[in-house]
Amino acid sequence: MATSRNDFHNKFNNGDIPSHFDFVEIFDNFVHRDDDKADLQMVETGTDNQHYITPALLKAAFQNAGIIAGNCYVPYKEFQDNFSGSSIQLESSPIADSAKVYKNGQLLKEIDDYNLNYDSGVLTFTDPIISRNIEINYWSKNSDTDSEESGSNPILGSLSIPYKENFDEDTFTNDKITLKEIPVKDSIRIYKNGQLLREGQGKDYAVDYNNGIITFSTVISNRNIEVDYWYKSTVTLSDLELNTKYVDLATAQTIGGNKTFTETVEGKSFVKTGGTANQFLMADGSVSTSPGSDYDAGHFISTLSSGGYQKFSNGLILQWAYLINNTNTYTFPLTWPNKALSVTLSTVRTSSGSRGANHVANITNTNYYAVIDGTYGYMFAIGY
Repeated sequence: MATSRNDFHNKFNNGDIPSHFDFVEIFDNFVHRDDDKADLQMVETGTDNQHYITPALLKAAFQNAGIIAGNCYVPYKEFQDNFSGSSIQLESSPIADSAKVYKNGQLLKEIDDYNLNYDSGVLTFTDPIISRNIEINYWSKNSDTDSEESGSNPILGSLSIPYKENFDEDTFTNDKITLKEIPVKDSIRIYKNGQLLREGQGKDYAVDYNNGIITFSTVISNRNIEVDYWYKSTVTLSDLELNTKYVDLATAQTIGGNKTFTETVEGKSFVKTGGTANQFLMADGSVSTSPGSDYDAGHFISTLSSGGYQKFSNGLILQWAYLINNTNTYTFPLTWPNKALSVTLSTVRTSSGSRGANHVANITNTNYYAVIDGTYGYMFAIGY
């Protein structure tokens, strides 16, 4: 490989947030434009998997960078106008080394000019401040995981990308700037000839975060303007994988392939196939349209004057018979594969009388001897 790699090991040790140009530099040094024939378009489309550092792999890394780092933190911006005092309590606890403090637009040095407790968020100045405008920019852990509005902080699963726009003093004369991207709330930093401007009504500029429009308090001309900000990419984890790799617990999905569950599966109702209410999934994976069971039924449910049986998937068998030959030896409707566990008899009666004496004896897998108190009776048996 002809292209040399720069040493990025110590590049961001001071807590600096990578800029747009940092990403370009990283790209230039880790993708061989000549040897691998890679370019930004290939990375954008995710094509070409044949080279040493593949654009497809680089695209996957960029798309998931927000999940790894970018979405964990959000930018904050706090102002103290005409401030006098020795300390300021920040709204959130900042990430270590992420804070930048400005006094009347001048960047202060940590340790020399102030100390910051990153756990409590208390900023203490080395010398008392008297009647100065203070601005504190920092990053903190992201707790906003629900909002989808354009002006909200980035949400989990989105990729936040740094961006920089420059406007030359020879060509820029205006009191408005429309940014190329919609910025993440509080992520904008604007410099006029290197001097940081203040954001807010009645200050140097105001931002419409819904439309990406910056409005200055006065028309600016003959000045170099730099606008640094972050914007939320349309690439999300949901777009990339949720509909094809993960089960969504809130919305309908079509799941293909055979699934094996190691634990008991429970539901509020029967499992149905195809969304049809009269189809039931049986224990062996087959589908039934019967409200009971399809396991080898040998009877017609409304004909009580005939014998029959019902076999169940666990091996249990129910049998019944209409006895018409008084006391006699009868044959079970189905030969028991193993044995009968219980056989009971009842007598058919149309009027009151004695309770009758009904007995059963000589039970085998095929026959039984029934003693019934009358000409007609019923047999019911349980076995397997």
